[in-house]
Amino acid sequence: MKTTGPLAVLVAALFFAPARAAATPLALPLATHARLGNGLDVLVVPSTRLPLVDLRLVVRAGAVDDPSGKEGLARLTAALMTQGAGSRDARTLADDIAFVGGTLDADGGAEQMVVTCEVLRKDFATGLELFHDVIVAPRFAEDEVRRKRDEALGEIASDRNDPGLVADESMQSFLFGAGPLGHPVIGWETSVSKLTRGDVAAFHDRWVRPDRSLLAVVGDVDAKSAIATLEKAFADWKKSVEPEAAPYAAVPQPRGRQIEIVHKPEVTQTQIRIACMGVPRNHPDYFPIRIANTILGEGFTSRLVNEIRVNQGLTYGISSGFTMYRNAGSFEIETFTRNDAVRKTVDAALAEMRKLEEQGPTDAEVEKAKRFLTGQFPLGLQAPDALAAARLDVAFYDLDPQFLERFSERVNAVTMTDVRRCMKAYFCRDDVRILVVSDSTKARPQLASLGAIVVREPR
Repeated sequence: MKTTGPLAVLVAALFFAPARAAATPLALPLATHARLGNGLDVLVVPSTRLPLVDLRLVVRAGAVDDPSGKEGLARLTAALMTQGAGSRDARTLADDIAFVGGTLDADGGAEQMVVTCEVLRKDFATGLELFHDVIVAPRFAEDEVRRKRDEALGEIASDRNDPGLVADESMQSFLFGAGPLGHPVIGWETSVSKLTRGDVAAFHDRWVRPDRSLLAVVGDVDAKSAIATLEKAFADWKKSVEPEAAPYAAVPQPRGRQIEIVHKPEVTQTQIRIACMGVPRNHPDYFPIRIANTILGEGFTSRLVNEIRVNQGLTYGISSGFTMYRNAGSFEIETFTRNDAVRKTVDAALAEMRKLEEQGPTDAEVEKAKRFLTGQFPLGLQAPDALAAARLDVAFYDLDPQFLERFSERVNAVTMTDVRRCMKAYFCRDDVRILVVSDSTKARPQLASLGAIVVREPR
């Protein structure tokens, strides 16, 4: 039967994928780089699409710089920077940014402290004044320190009731051990409860310095005048008085299979994490790794989803991914299942990785992954704050200065040989850490033959 009309169009769209067009460089606004007199690196990206200005400061410090016994200090410091600064207490600061309809936030991560501000173009001067104050002159009032510390402790306590969060934080310490990446960014209850105003002020004084920071300004500004304004605004922000700290050492790859059961007898479903060491963000195999992982476990049509969710019905959700830091990284499979299907789910995930490694993906899977990545990437750069974050990531991770512009080109240049090589090199099956959050009396017998098992209580 010959099909014509709209139905023919639908059939053609479903069964005949169009040839991939040649990669076109991503057209982004031109960025102007400058280094201020105090050592602050600045990127200004003019864009008149919206009458907004976004400021984003990245400090090269985070949880990896928390002193031993003071885990959570970087995050607490960042949280307090917007709770009163300069001549304004916390309430006045919040009122002043709200009055101009802007936003002003600060947060701490594993390797970064980030301060952001977004205002209308006409309110740039006000936004810059507030932005400057929370960076250079936070108050760290005693009552605010107590309040934010108590909030963090409440969040830690609440997180213990979420098996997924327990699994994530437990795997972090299981994989990275006692090193700088081995504790949650929020810290431990025992460490956060002891943090003082003096700790916060000292951490800020040491790390929040212009020569340890990057600043992006994206929006409706003139680059030359913006740089001159920033030079004047941050003239009182002084360089570091202490030498740059040595980067943390890479964590060695685990050997063999080790299993940890976090005992939570009340759970109705078992959280499962399978992980090993990965690669840093600026690794030369970044693009084939992204394609390989897209095929394995990113998105609803990935191999893991198709086999373990659709075919075997063991879970409602499963994914794989790489977390990439400046000097280290990890690869992890994340899922959950019935308490009586833990071993079956672990075996199925490992088997699917083995199958993909030994047989390789199909040409169609590689092309589909490329279309997915090149189609999604430009969409993530549309908003000024997203573009600011992406520009700073290029500098922070020492990437190719044309990383954003050449993203699609680099993705499309990846070959099947590249993908198969990365499948063998970076997707672990035998040298792994396996962590489950479950009733140990039910999980341990299922996992007994996989490797050495340690059972512990939630931290």
